[in-house]
Amino acid sequence: MIQLCSECAAISDFDTVSKINQREIVLYKYLKLILVLSMVLSLVACIESSKPSIETESVVEKPVWPASPLPTRIAWQGEIRDFRDFRRHESFWQRLAGLIVGQRQTGLVKPYGIYADDNGHLFVVDTGARRLYLLDSNDESYKVIPENDKTPFLSPIDVTGDGVETVFITDSKKAGIFRYNLKDGLLVEFPTVSLQRPTGIAYHRKDKLLYVVDTLAHQVVVLELDGRERFRFGERGTGPGQFNFPTAVAVSDCGMVVVTDALNGRIQIFASDGSFELEVGRPGDTSGTFAKPKGVALDSDCNIYVCDALFDAVQVFDRGGRLLMSFGDSGSRPGQFWMPTGIFVDRQDNVYVADSYNQRIQIFRYMK
Repeated sequence: MIQLCSECAAISDFDTVSKINQREIVLYKYLKLILVLSMVLSLVACIESSKPSIETESVVEKPVWPASPLPTRIAWQGEIRDFRDFRRHESFWQRLAGLIVGQRQTGLVKPYGIYADDNGHLFVVDTGARRLYLLDSNDESYKVIPENDKTPFLSPIDVTGDGVETVFITDSKKAGIFRYNLKDGLLVEFPTVSLQRPTGIAYHRKDKLLYVVDTLAHQVVVLELDGRERFRFGERGTGPGQFNFPTAVAVSDCGMVVVTDALNGRIQIFASDGSFELEVGRPGDTSGTFAKPKGVALDSDCNIYVCDALFDAVQVFDRGGRLLMSFGDSGSRPGQFWMPTGIFVDRQDNVYVADSYNQRIQIFRYMK
């Protein structure tokens, strides 16, 4: 009898312990659920704070040049600092997955060369990150080129394209050019003539030629799309058609070739065959002169845009070299610059400026 009671007591104790364990398990599950919910709420807060505020952007006064009451010629449109902001319709779950799994650096380090094709693709050379970025406005996606961590670039500078499926990237330290194909995604070295330090590059649509600035050679080298040299022009000096460390080039459909003659403090205008036509500007610190000219671009009216990295401004000239206006000043607000370098104007007259030390691309619009 005593034995039986002892066994009953043992069973009773066991049941009690089992009930306690079950309560602990249930409590643990509730605590775990609360923890997971709190983590999700925290992630939601992070996601909401990281999303670009379209409402805020809509109430920001967009700067224009010249100031009212004069008619607007240049209007600020926006900026790109982080390529995730380019994906304005990225879903909550996409952002949540990105925060949980982690993702690669998407902010710019030191942007320089810019090129936009006719199919909604924007290419940005990030010299600081030694990468090329592709932003596709068709599906609001972005791609890092190369996609792995083994970049072949040493010092990528500028980029241009044939308007269809191929882009070309200069690498000054590697003394060569890379070619990237949009269809197959291949990035390869472009076989061409020997170059000393290629920097600026532009494509002539009509003649299907590449114009490459060789800074150390003080020349512009003109290449066919298979890499063969067609001709070159320029030599070191200060006279018409001579260069002192040229850095950038722009080519227009109207047959103009504009070259930044950096250490001569001017730009020079040539015909497509390399014959000299006009020089614009001189060293100085007033409007119409240059302290540190960098990127150059042409709009649909063949107006010439020149970045001045020390003025923190873009000066605009007509095709005859007459100063029309300038826009920008020093700072980090919309329309301000800190060391602007590369510039590109697409066929819709959107003006893209690499605001290098502000680590962003600013977008403007030329209002005809």
